[in-house]
Amino acid sequence: MDEARQDGDVAIYRDFDNRYLRHDRRLGIERSTLATLPVVDISPFVRGGDEAARDGAARALRQACIDIGFCYLKGHGFSKAEVDAVLDQGRRFFALPQAAKQTLVMTEGSGYVPPGGLNPGANRDKAADMKERFYFAREFALSEAERAVYPPPHHLWPDESAMPGFRPFVTDFTAKSVALTQKLGFALARSLDLDEGYFERENGRFGGTLVFNYYPPLDRDTIDPTQWSFSPHTDYGSFTLVFQDALGGLQVRNAAGAWIDVVPVPDTLIFNIGDLFALATNDLYTSNLHRVANFNDRDRVSVTLFVGPGSDAEIRCIETCQGPENPPRYAPVNAGEYTRALLEQYHRTGRPGIAPQTARRFQRR
Repeated sequence: MDEARQDGDVAIYRDFDNRYLRHDRRLGIERSTLATLPVVDISPFVRGGDEAARDGAARALRQACIDIGFCYLKGHGFSKAEVDAVLDQGRRFFALPQAAKQTLVMTEGSGYVPPGGLNPGANRDKAADMKERFYFAREFALSEAERAVYPPPHHLWPDESAMPGFRPFVTDFTAKSVALTQKLGFALARSLDLDEGYFERENGRFGGTLVFNYYPPLDRDTIDPTQWSFSPHTDYGSFTLVFQDALGGLQVRNAAGAWIDVVPVPDTLIFNIGDLFALATNDLYTSNLHRVANFNDRDRVSVTLFVGPGSDAEIRCIETCQGPENPPRYAPVNAGEYTRALLEQYHRTGRPGIAPQTARRFQRR
């Protein structure tokens, strides 16, 4: 893949425009301009539902992915107590002394990323995002037999004496989160008129990287004009799940180019499409611009699961998303190569870049 585009005006978006998304003649669709995210009940896939219920959930997911690429998910299988507990674990971690967190600085995709990234000097002309993050290594939903064959991922863990119970809790929470991705893969396949096993057969199992996010309060009067808790960006993988607290601060751009607030809704998770899925669906499903601004008077914590196939998967246009009047818009890409340069830039500089394919899509007139 080409080098990741440096963020530059990405935070300002003078040259980026969502409005082209509203009507797409090649796809024969008209995207609705939403003022709030739709709610999709995914329980027929999580708890087991009949064909009609699964079809209904898949259709609702399809429309959300077309209109804005984001939705609230309910019926996901996580209790309020579980979500509250994982957010509390994040608060415990980020409250550790900075010296303790620095001993866990990211290596090989796992560990702590401080404000400004791993190399703040690499981006001195840009204001760093005001956030800290703690990554766990990628995990896949494996059977017991597969677990005996595949080596466990290498995580970095805080000392048990500093955070008793943290490791077993996060291990169990990650396993449950990754199991949910398999069910969402079934729903996404059905939403595209494919058999439910399509993505496992074509791309291998979806895997997830769990990330704790910490956002201190921002002061509108003192921050740089291009500074955010998390600069505007798209996600790079297949799709993302977000467990957020009650404060809010996440915003997404609708098809009219307006930023709308993703207000926390009890008992829901946030679901959004990533670049790899947008490429695979020929832009039918949109990987949309979003940002975080914590203009609250308290620290904000969220937990994100970034989902994608194995790094050796080839992402190409899905058969049901192309035709004589709508040929593939993108050449096939290797999943690992696509995300590698983008993640390297982000971790190094502390601000997200954007893929050349995505930049061209948002600059289309």
